[in-house]
Amino acid sequence: MPNNKNSKQEQQPDVAPVNELDQLRQIVFGAAEQQLKQQITSTRNDIEQALSKQNNAFNDRLLQMQDSINQRFSELEQKLQLFDKNHDDNEASIEKNLASLSSEHEMFASATQQDFKNIEQALDTESQSLTRNFNDQLAQLKVHLESVSKDLTSSKTDRKTLAKLLATMATNLEDDQL
Repeated sequence: MPNNKNSKQEQQPDVAPVNELDQLRQIVFGAAEQQLKQQITSTRNDIEQALSKQNNAFNDRLLQMQDSINQRFSELEQKLQLFDKNHDDNEASIEKNLASLSSEHEMFASATQQDFKNIEQALDTESQSLTRNFNDQLAQLKVHLESVSKDLTSSKTDRKTLAKLLATMATNLEDDQL
């Protein structure tokens, strides 16, 4: 046991110098150490406050940007809907006009075809009428020519009279043709 007492005594002197060293350090550097710890704590608090302010400012700006982006998207969506509506209205108007024009075209084509048939029929009627009239006049002329020819052969008129008669007939024919 005597060894145990020595070992306890040896440990106590080691502990005592460390405590004394700490006390000396505290006396010599205590105020400076305390001031340094306060400055570190103060700086840490300032940095935490600054980071908190920066974080709040960043979050505020982020919210403002998000609101601005949402507002722009809303405006663009409204414009796009307006353009879509205008496009749909224009398309409907074009389709309506196309249907109307198609209907008008069909009516015009039908009316034009009917007009062509009427004109063709009128031309045929007029042509037949002119042909009959011309044939009638030709027949009358033949009859008149035969009558004059018979008169000439039976009356033995001279050539001068015959020439005058033929000239008169030619004049009459020209007048009839006009």
